[in-house]
Amino acid sequence: METWRGIYPITSFVLEALLRKRDATPGVELSTEERTLLTAVQFWAAAAHGTLQQHLRPEVDQSLAVAQRAFTALGAVRVVSLLRVAGTELHEQSGQSESAIIDQLDERLSRTDDNIEDLIARYAGEIDRSTSSAAAQ
Repeated sequence: METWRGIYPITSFVLEALLRKRDATPGVELSTEERTLLTAVQFWAAAAHGTLQQHLRPEVDQSLAVAQRAFTALGAVRVVSLLRVAGTELHEQSGQSESAIIDQLDERLSRTDDNIEDLIARYAGEIDRSTSSAAAQ
């Protein structure tokens, strides 16, 4: 049952803005917080568009760990838990393929109670406020 494919406008806006900033001027780097947000938004967009398999490869373990840190920063506790479970399942000898585990993760993410769109907007707002206050000083 496909019920969630697609992302909300805030996620799309944040993703586009961060990619434009990252790619616009050579030598201009995203801040640590912006990289964290970009990681979360790219992961969430991949999950929402059904491309999580491709997004996580080739280093699925490492990609899950990076995503887990990003979603921890956003405060998405349920998503972090799902990522942790998927990481554990990858290390266990459960007989499941990597693809099956990622598919299960994708399905579980579609039902999370975390309001990722709100968390993305809130985190982006915090970055903007800290950047604005630093520029004003």
